[in-house]
Amino acid sequence: MMQAGERKTLADLGLSERLEVRVECDLHGTDFSAFGLQGGKLADDRYMVFYNQPRSPEGAITLRPPGEFTFELQALPPAVDEVYLTATHDESPLSNAGRLNVSFGAHTFDVKPHLKAEKAVMLLRLYRHSGGWRLAAVAQGFNGGLAALVGHFGGEVAETANEPLPAASAPPVTSPVNLRKERQRVILEKAEREQPGLVSLIKTASISLEKRGLSEAQYRVKLILDISASMQREYQNGAVQKLAERALALAARLDDDGEVEVYLFGVKAHRKGALSLGNVSGFVNRMGVELEGGTHYNPVMTMLREDVRREGFDIPTLVLFITDGGTSNRDAVVRQMIEASREPIFWKFMGIDQAAGKGGFLGGLMQRAAADSFGFLEKLDDLQGRMVDNADFFSVPASIDLPDNQLFDSLVNELDSWQRDARRAGILR
Repeated sequence: MMQAGERKTLADLGLSERLEVRVECDLHGTDFSAFGLQGGKLADDRYMVFYNQPRSPEGAITLRPPGEFTFELQALPPAVDEVYLTATHDESPLSNAGRLNVSFGAHTFDVKPHLKAEKAVMLLRLYRHSGGWRLAAVAQGFNGGLAALVGHFGGEVAETANEPLPAASAPPVTSPVNLRKERQRVILEKAEREQPGLVSLIKTASISLEKRGLSEAQYRVKLILDISASMQREYQNGAVQKLAERALALAARLDDDGEVEVYLFGVKAHRKGALSLGNVSGFVNRMGVELEGGTHYNPVMTMLREDVRREGFDIPTLVLFITDGGTSNRDAVVRQMIEASREPIFWKFMGIDQAAGKGGFLGGLMQRAAADSFGFLEKLDDLQGRMVDNADFFSVPASIDLPDNQLFDSLVNELDSWQRDARRAGILR
């Protein structure tokens, strides 16, 4: 049984990209529709599949009344990046139904407990993510009917000749919601239930974004963590876990999924999957990190850029790159940054200063090493030859005990100016 706000890959649900979905409702007069969207708007009127148009152009979405849908997701054009499955009623709130649930494979989502006065409800969302498809249980909607839903997705419903227009003084019959804010609200409610300790972090992250004019910004968030041997203490004392939690809090306000893809690098590059509200507790310990005897940026940067290209450039990416040392093959990293300046990726480099507060001969050696390493990161911050400035650098003491508001302010510093310049350069839509 899935819960509202829950998101899973199709593979995790035991489903393929060809799936059958059945909607059951005992409220007479309820209609079911599917909307193929591009960037949150109806990609084409032909991708509204309902009783009067039961098939998308290539047959990737089909409806067999009353509520049996077949999805051939691999057949959808790349422009269609999400599909919403909906239920609507022209006269009665759907909460009057005795039963409203959705079945897919061996799973069921009971929508009924989440309903109030809505006459149009978004039941499920299928969406592209990290090169594959995921499914989210939604249960959010409008007090209006089908017309409100179609209007929200950027379409139009023709007026019926014998249908009287509402009086000018009548109150509006719809209560449209901002879909993005609704998703964020669901994530916050889930945090309150499952990870109450993260709620204040999410709110603090929101303030830092608002100060930069980024309250409506949407980014995929990636976290890259250094696993060179000199990072041992940060892994052992919980500092890296705290960083992961703050990255997740930021993603809760920037990424519709509220998830962070995690990468590790030392000598080699490693993908470690998605960090989410459901698995954040003890995430770093469960990774089973094996520290490596070197620091090479280039392999992990190559891996991440490949993943971003595979996911598509429709949504920009914010990379949180955490390291305490310099890199071998600096020329290759410079080339990476110049090439990546044409891509919708902003690189935030955070240097962990292991020499902070240390004295003596060893402290002096560490300070010189840090100056060399961080000098290179500052060079990346100010690198010439890029299409736009696509990076920012800041450093913190090894304890990483900055106040949360200062850390979030640093993590989103220059993101607004990069976003503006990237749009002017045609890198962002």
